[in-house]
Amino acid sequence: MSNLTMTEAIENLKSEDVSVRKEAIESLIGVTDEEAIDPLIEATTDENAQVRFKAAEILGNMGNVAFDRLASKFTSETGKNKRFLAFALKETNNENAIPLFAEAVSDEDFGVRKVSIRALGELQANDELDTIAKGLDDEDWGVRLATIHACADLASDESIALIKKARKEESDKDFKKSCNKALKKAEKVKKAKAEGKVVSNTIPMKTIKDMEKTNPQKAIKEYEKYVSSETDKDAPYKRLAVLYRKLNMYDEEVAVLEKAIDVLSEKKPGKEEWFEKRLNKLR
Repeated sequence: MSNLTMTEAIENLKSEDVSVRKEAIESLIGVTDEEAIDPLIEATTDENAQVRFKAAEILGNMGNVAFDRLASKFTSETGKNKRFLAFALKETNNENAIPLFAEAVSDEDFGVRKVSIRALGELQANDELDTIAKGLDDEDWGVRLATIHACADLASDESIALIKKARKEESDKDFKKSCNKALKKAEKVKKAKAEGKVVSNTIPMKTIKDMEKTNPQKAIKEYEKYVSSETDKDAPYKRLAVLYRKLNMYDEEVAVLEKAIDVLSEKKPGKEEWFEKRLNKLR
């Protein structure tokens, strides 16, 4: 476990020794200080893939704190140096990035095109369906696949029709299988939307629990998806409250406790008691 301070870690990102840079980037996981933004942006072009990915992941988990500088750098950067900036920008989950991703669908770099199209799907950019559809004619197989997944995320009649069209025209068997999976997902999401259910892309709770020690900010974002969907499971609310406490996020802890009480008292009466006791101790 590294004992580096944030200042030391930022300085060590400049080291010529890759092991030193790896230690530095690991030390910055969970950081939210604006001072780290520019050095992390610079690290997204590090020669080491692990450093590049971790830097992008940290920036993405910083969310709105890093968004403006990320967006500015993403707009001005070119070539493969833009790839991990695209990933970081996608991970902020900020709708203001939609115009940037829409423009980047025509980027010269296939990696940027792929991430941008995927991001438009995740951000539910329904107005950009025609832009997303351009990816179906892309020369890169990965970009075409990302387009299918983006259409599944949107789960509209129009996007589903595009998946079916792509499946019909594509000869690659693996691609056709991906289309079938995308269609299954899209139909499920479409049905949920029609029933008025909140739809979110969540990952298994066990995976998030394992993430808490190594990437608490990411874990928080994933638990928040469950809470936003007003799940009747108490675990996401509990884990989120615990993480907020560890990070001294008092207002956020109170908010999730109140949310849990409102939702669980209606959906699972009795399950709200743990949250009421915890809330009373805070006040």
